[in-house]
Amino acid sequence: MLRNQTIKLAKLAVAKRATVILPRQQLSAQSQYQHLQSLSSPFSIPLSQVSYFSTTSATLAKKKGGNKKENKKDKRNHKDDAEEDGEPVEEIDPKQILSGLETSFKKTLDLYNKKITEIKMGKANPTIFNNLVITIDKKDHPFTDLAAASLQNKNLTVTVFDPNNAKRIISAILAANLGLTPELDPKNNQLLKIKNPLTSSKDVTAKQLKELKEAFDNHAKNNSSSHSLVSLRGKVIKDLKKVEGSKDVVRKLTTDVEKLYKSYVEKLTDSFKKAEKSLK
Repeated sequence: MLRNQTIKLAKLAVAKRATVILPRQQLSAQSQYQHLQSLSSPFSIPLSQVSYFSTTSATLAKKKGGNKKENKKDKRNHKDDAEEDGEPVEEIDPKQILSGLETSFKKTLDLYNKKITEIKMGKANPTIFNNLVITIDKKDHPFTDLAAASLQNKNLTVTVFDPNNAKRIISAILAANLGLTPELDPKNNQLLKIKNPLTSSKDVTAKQLKELKEAFDNHAKNNSSSHSLVSLRGKVIKDLKKVEGSKDVVRKLTTDVEKLYKSYVEKLTDSFKKAEKSLK
């Protein structure tokens, strides 16, 4: 009996173009049925057309796509309209945004610290040979397939996997014009020694300081660099301008992004100053 009344209730609602919340706890099916019965007579429709409505609210949401010319009033009501019309709405999680941004900032800081190490080592960096190509029997082979470089007591050494390739590797290093002269160890035909390439000349130090500053600017201020702090911050701020929802929450999130950005600028600056001081 109750089910039949519920079906009739749904039919009456659609006939009158009315939205009905099917009975749960508040009104009995009998009461709702009697109310709608007074408005109209039954109209035959499939039961599948009756919707169970529920309302949910998100603190922040961002529409996927949309009209760029939408005015301010439309934007305020856009989220509700999008949900009613079935348009896709992306939920925004402030904590997740900050966590993701900090992860990106940390990667940038790590990249800069690695660059500092490379600059300070100069020619004593074991990776300096990694791009070399050695030709053997008319075939090109990368340096790393034939040998391995390392730094021992501030001296570069190269261990050749096959002693027959030692002279070829020496020739490749000399031809690269790196300013380095490898010598074969008379006691070990697989070991190449390179005298300490480090120098305290003012010209070298000035060059290192210049490279250090350029690397800092690239990791901190370069808008065209996808991994720079300012670029990462700018992308998030740009996305936040498209967010719809509580203005207070958006404002708070924007403030948190700025604080996080400034803290990593300070960390990057601190790394730069320490490296600069070590070279002077």
